Amino acid sequence: MSFLACTRCGRHLTSEVSQEDTPPANRDVPGQAFIAKGTYASSWNHGFVLHPDDAAGASQHPDPRRLVGCCGPSGMDGPNLVCSGCGAEIGTQESDCWKPHFVVTLPDATNLLGDDQG
Repeated sequence: MSFLACTRCGRHLTSEVSQEDTPPANRDVPGQAFIAKGTYASSWNHGFVLHPDDAAGASQHPDPRRLVGCCGPSGMDGPNLVCSGCGAEIGTQESDCWKPHFVVTLPDATNLLGDDQG
């Protein structure tokens, strides 16, 4: 098992997560999770993709303009998650009703740590 941690302060941003080996069946279904809870995948930007519930060590961005959406943040206005420990921007949550739900981390904001590293 692994954890994602903030590169600035080292705080764990997730509980234990494991790499997803197969693409999820509901990948592009609006209103549903893009990835299974407890898993992560490498993202197109070299960060990580997570289930929104797995980013427990993150908080909403203090700038309300980053949180725009009708049923949840759309992710269209820049990074909207910060580390709960130090406040560094760590990624974007997309969980509006018209989009699949996920968190994608910024490539330099998170580290993947194995059991022996954190």
